[in-house]
Amino acid sequence: MSWMEFTIELLDKLVWPGVLVFAVITLRRPISKLIPLAKKLKFRELEVEFGEGLKAVTEQAQGVFPELKTDKKSMLIASANHLPNSAIIEAWEQVDLAAERLIKSHCDNITLDKNTRYKHIENILISEALIDTKQGKLFSELRQLRNRVAHAVGYEVGGAEAIQYIELCFKLIEHLNNISPSTAQLCDTQIKELAS
Repeated sequence: MSWMEFTIELLDKLVWPGVLVFAVITLRRPISKLIPLAKKLKFRELEVEFGEGLKAVTEQAQGVFPELKTDKKSMLIASANHLPNSAIIEAWEQVDLAAERLIKSHCDNITLDKNTRYKHIENILISEALIDTKQGKLFSELRQLRNRVAHAVGYEVGGAEAIQYIELCFKLIEHLNNISPSTAQLCDTQIKELAS
């Protein structure tokens, strides 16, 4: 075997591992972002379902160790550095739930339009003086930021910004949760006016 044949054989054996190492290095960041989102992983005989198994174990652990029960805010802040966009979306869902609970506690028969749900909620909260205009503006701006994160292609938020967003959401949630049900009830006519 000549030195040329040896070199060609050597290159032939080293090219695929080199390509593999290059691919892993260049795709490391996108792959690392996808792994936490994986619900199921299958490799030959090994199959792991992350979401369901982890949820069951967490529920069991919380029954045994009550101190493991953490509030939603702490969990979202903890996940903000690794998954800032999903933490923002989850934080907004908590605002939405708190606003909906407040509105339904003030009015028995209200249907929130799915197409303009957040604007409808915002209008009811402001018109019934459940929140003032500054808090209404905060509600609207938080909603718009959430929409950018959820719908804009390639829109990435940093961990610090996600934590700040979560803090603002939970300040608004705290205010919404502290409004007493003794505040004036919503009138059916006012609801119909807001819905149209």
